[in-house]
Amino acid sequence: MRETQNSRWGRLALVDAAVAAWLIYDMTTATEMPGRALMIMQYALLIGLLIGLAGSLYKVMQQN
Repeated sequence: MRETQNSRWGRLALVDAAVAAWLIYDMTTATEMPGRALMIMQYALLIGLLIGLAGSLYKVMQQN
């Protein structure tokens, strides 16, 4: 069975949202201050995830 483009983008948006939520939770509940390199990497990953989430949601809305 072939999946529709809309369901693929919807699934991708769901995965992006779940990973972004996990990363935000992980960053806010850290018990000690991470190193500078790790902090930069976490924020860069979070920005990329949020951009990907916005793009996926845009594609889902555009195809409806």
